Amino acid sequence: MAALAHVVPLTSVDGVYTYRVPDEMAAEAVPGARVLVPFGRRQITGVVAERVDGGTDGLKPLHDVLDARPALPPDLLALTRWVAEYYLCAWGEAVKAALPSGTEVESRRVARALAPPDAWDEKRGRAILRALHERNGTGLPVAALAEVLNRKTVPQNLLRRMEAAGVLEVEHEVQDASVTAKTARHLRLGDGAEDAEVRGAKQRALLDWLAEAGEVVLQAEALAATGASSSTVKSLETHGLVEAFDAEVERRADGMDVEAVPPAAPLDLHPAQTAALEAIVGAIQTARAETFLLHGVTGSGKTEVYLRALREALDRGKSAIVLVPEIALTPQTVRRFRAHFGDRVAVLHSRMSPGERLDAWTRIRDGVYPIVIGPRSAVFAPVGDLGLVVVDEEHEASYKQFDPAPRYHARDVAVMRAYRAGAVCVLGSATPSMETVANANAEKYTRLEMPERVPVRGPDGTTRQPAPLPPVRVIDLTRERQIRRLKGALSHDLREAITARLAKGEQTILLQNRRGYAPVLTCDDCGWTPACRDCAVSLTVHKASHNLRCHYCGRAERIPRPCPSCGSPALALLGSGTQRVEEEIEEVFPEARVLRMDLDTTSRKGAHRKILDRFGRGDADVLLGTQMVAKGLDFPRVTLVGVVEADTGMLLPDFRAAERTFQLLAQVAGRAGRHDLPGEVLLQTRNPEHPALQFALRHDFHGFALGELGERMALGYPPYGRLVGVEVKGPHEGSTFALADRWGAALRTEAGRVAGVEVLGPVPAFVGRVKRWWRVHLLVKAPRSLPASVLASLVRTAEGRVKTPSGHRVNLDVDPVGLY
Repeated sequence: MAALAHVVPLTSVDGVYTYRVPDEMAAEAVPGARVLVPFGRRQITGVVAERVDGGTDGLKPLHDVLDARPALPPDLLALTRWVAEYYLCAWGEAVKAALPSGTEVESRRVARALAPPDAWDEKRGRAILRALHERNGTGLPVAALAEVLNRKTVPQNLLRRMEAAGVLEVEHEVQDASVTAKTARHLRLGDGAEDAEVRGAKQRALLDWLAEAGEVVLQAEALAATGASSSTVKSLETHGLVEAFDAEVERRADGMDVEAVPPAAPLDLHPAQTAALEAIVGAIQTARAETFLLHGVTGSGKTEVYLRALREALDRGKSAIVLVPEIALTPQTVRRFRAHFGDRVAVLHSRMSPGERLDAWTRIRDGVYPIVIGPRSAVFAPVGDLGLVVVDEEHEASYKQFDPAPRYHARDVAVMRAYRAGAVCVLGSATPSMETVANANAEKYTRLEMPERVPVRGPDGTTRQPAPLPPVRVIDLTRERQIRRLKGALSHDLREAITARLAKGEQTILLQNRRGYAPVLTCDDCGWTPACRDCAVSLTVHKASHNLRCHYCGRAERIPRPCPSCGSPALALLGSGTQRVEEEIEEVFPEARVLRMDLDTTSRKGAHRKILDRFGRGDADVLLGTQMVAKGLDFPRVTLVGVVEADTGMLLPDFRAAERTFQLLAQVAGRAGRHDLPGEVLLQTRNPEHPALQFALRHDFHGFALGELGERMALGYPPYGRLVGVEVKGPHEGSTFALADRWGAALRTEAGRVAGVEVLGPVPAFVGRVKRWWRVHLLVKAPRSLPASVLASLVRTAEGRVKTPSGHRVNLDVDPVGLY
């Protein structure tokens, strides 16, 4: 019997493969360790799932162990298996989601020329040989040859013919990880250095500085502080007075170094806060796996409850994960947590470089950071001895991963991770998802209510009475245009309200959930509208950059003059994006200082933080933006919130459209009047009687949820039904629909064997073509009583009956949050 390892390859190929473990690797090739394994003609990274003993006949050996200690702890490895099974993806895809990107080691196919370009008659072959000759023998990755030929893919039959003719060769070469630990030169005093006599002033200064530092320091820091040079270090090192060596350093991301403001003396907890905290702490103290819905209105003090619960977990030697929607991961949030827990907090976010993410991930695994704050991917943070998971704004759709697989929902993975670890999970929101409300109604989750705003601390440090929820007014835009001849985006009442705030030195937040200048450019004479050639959408006008831009693929082109279809100069702009609203504000209120926050203004690293810092300092009167301005902001002088177009998203063909509209309006309304200045909210709409608007007007979440859940139950949609979305993508419309039809037939065959399962579609996706891919959707609908494993088996069986042609893709999405 020999040592064997069951290995999960980090690919989309599902399965576990068995390899022989060489004796010299036996100690390190343990479950959770990354290994380099042969996989067909390639070498790829995999993770050891299990060690067993058995026969070695026909088994290939591991080629290398990539970790000195396991990359994934046992509980996290087991969680990835559950993710793969529930979300219908390969286990390797789930494992990959739990590891920092760029750390894989794998082989790639590299082509090298063996003959001159004129040795091949065909034009494409000569182009390949010419490109390879320019590399002077170093070769080119086969994937890069597609660009040489200006194609999406490389014609493999051409490569095989050229290789058989001896004009080129293709080999597999192991490529190192693109991201590795960073090292830097460090210094420390040698023996007897403090009493040593040295002649040079800079040598003496460096020794004195190191003695005062009393620990290992960065050489660059020491040289900057003393004015010494590297030659000074070398001289001292030669005499044994200084030791110089390389050691790993942490690359800290923007947001990790946010200055921690010392916490103010804590206010006494409100009775509802006290009751909620006692329930959560009780579960932490007894190590009882329990999930809580913390339902508190905006400004009710949910964050204070999180902080005190985290303190309890840390005091008991536990670690914690706090999930926050990406757009709500603001410097304000980071400052508040760092003020309480200092350098024990790691912050993860999408704008970290791969190196920064690797360093944070490594130190989380090593226990340096027992608290992790981040968006959905932070649910896989490799913390040990987990005691608490908090999912703030648990209703947010951004917790759902779309591409690539696994298409997991971080909220649901968080609940499962906490349950498996015997930890507490807190789901917090002012507007909980219907799924979470239904689980609380069924007593699967414990409901904790905080229905009132809490007292706040005034600028002078005194405690003020809690601010009431702001009154909300609805402005009918159709009536405004009929009576007041409204031409711009801002109604008369909204303009008057902004004027009043400017006069009092107060601040305004405006939400327009559409970026760009105008969503549509059209010709008044012939009706021409510019469309993206790669996507089935119109192009949006971006006035600042003088171009038209596709918000799906990023394609940009110049604004035409005149109409390219009929030659008419009568080109009109329809609708308003954030850029156009900004222009209108500056025209109507020339004295107002305006900041715009959308994807265009926050694309650079640190831009999001700078905008909010400026607004927080009072450097601007109006903060205008997309849904970025609706989450996690708390500014004492914001007394007016205006929603420029409350209809955006309300009428989408999706059963969750009303829920999302209510949540967004309630959340942005909660930014107004959070301190001692009273607030007001104005919602502009063309559908003033829409139920989501009417309930938002009254701050009536329970009324909205009651009606929404009733409709969902009648129609069999979540939370009273299960859904699996099937997205079929292909380069040609006909072949994509043909594949979707085969999927539909296979699914209906399997669904016919299970009572209550329904297959809808295939139908074109709401946006039928994106980045040259045609998109067709199917939907598998089942009653909630059907076990998830049965539904998964049904879909997997259907999948096995349909062969996917080359160049096509099929994506499975369990519990989709969007149907368009």
